[in-house]
Amino acid sequence: MVTTTLEEKVSVFSTKDDDIKSVCKTPEEKEILGNLLDEAEEQSKRKEIIRTREPKPFLKFLILWKIRFHYGLHWNKPLYPFRLLRNVLLGKFYNMFGIKKHVLRGLEFAGTYKCNFTCNHCLCSRIDETSTRREMSPEDYERVTKEAMALGATTFGLEGGEPFVTKEWDKIILACQPKYNHVIISTNGYLFDEKKAKRCAEMGVDTINFSLDNGIPELHDAFRRKRGSFDLVVKGIKLCKKYKIKIIINTVVHKGNIYTEGFRKLLEFAEQEKVLVNTLLAKGVGSFKDKDVMLSKEDLQAYEKIIEPYNYVQRHLNYNYGKQFGCPGTKEMINFTPYGDVMNCANMHIYFGNVCEEPLGVIRDRALKNTPFGRYHSCFLADDPDFMEIYYNKLNEKGHLSIDELTTAIKDYENEHDKIVYPELHSMNN
Repeated sequence: MVTTTLEEKVSVFSTKDDDIKSVCKTPEEKEILGNLLDEAEEQSKRKEIIRTREPKPFLKFLILWKIRFHYGLHWNKPLYPFRLLRNVLLGKFYNMFGIKKHVLRGLEFAGTYKCNFTCNHCLCSRIDETSTRREMSPEDYERVTKEAMALGATTFGLEGGEPFVTKEWDKIILACQPKYNHVIISTNGYLFDEKKAKRCAEMGVDTINFSLDNGIPELHDAFRRKRGSFDLVVKGIKLCKKYKIKIIINTVVHKGNIYTEGFRKLLEFAEQEKVLVNTLLAKGVGSFKDKDVMLSKEDLQAYEKIIEPYNYVQRHLNYNYGKQFGCPGTKEMINFTPYGDVMNCANMHIYFGNVCEEPLGVIRDRALKNTPFGRYHSCFLADDPDFMEIYYNKLNEKGHLSIDELTTAIKDYENEHDKIVYPELHSMNN
């Protein structure tokens, strides 16, 4: 089997002709978008760090705490603040005294892998088995939610694919007990209209995460390959404000946008709207698997400098019950395929087990004991060179792995390189 090496990976701009065709109707539009893409490509090659405002550390500190309270506390939900406080205190206690216990914070359900977009970076394109496997029913979600709440979970998210393409999206939300829990929906915004905004508010949905990857409308539409998608996200943000639903912008950061004017304009837009930008670093999975998109060490350092002056932007690893910074996967957050497979995160296609076949607690305990995900760690898929080499090479062989396949791959890698990468796995087996 041929393995795609870093040198063989193609630029994210390699598809720009197709991107242009997917959103432009007239020659004039094609010319405008072509010029914008050429400029973005040139900016990406130059790697120039441009800052148009000065950092204000104290103000950023104050706004950070404002953000935490704004997005984290929901006083209108019975006992929610007290459950949250209990979890935070327990998590900090376990971490402070080195106790190998973790309080589950929440679940993220992929309600379906069906989608109305054909994005350049779709993370589920290689694990979509909708044509051959049964998707979880609302009754399945209700049962798993109860199991998760017994483990401490207070947060439940619905994503996709695109969650609003399934007719049962509101039944899934109700199964997550929005009267008692923090409930989030992640959407591309295209199908989010006033009727859905009103329904979300009535059910008790707290936050809508909108995908927005560029502050220049034409470039966002091209990346998402959907004409008008930028404008509909902006409209969705206004609807959320009308119905008092909290808003987060999810932004995929990759080599093709980090140094661009479009990324800076997006951060400026968030500052103006006082909306949090949750930056998601590109991973070499799904439709990004064969593209040179992942940030290098140099790019990661540039990322920190670029976002430093902005108050409403964070990296998604920042908020944990236990250790402040680190991957929350398995310890605090768990992801699911639409078919019930349990994963560390949506980008890491390693299946720990299936909640339609065994209890969530049993699956989670097995993963905590037999994988590297039992401790807080920088992002395995963006910051850990050893894990990246192990995992991405295995993805060339198959779409997803089991725990046994992962541990075997780790052992083979350690033997080949004559080093211990994850000592905790060896101590567990002794």
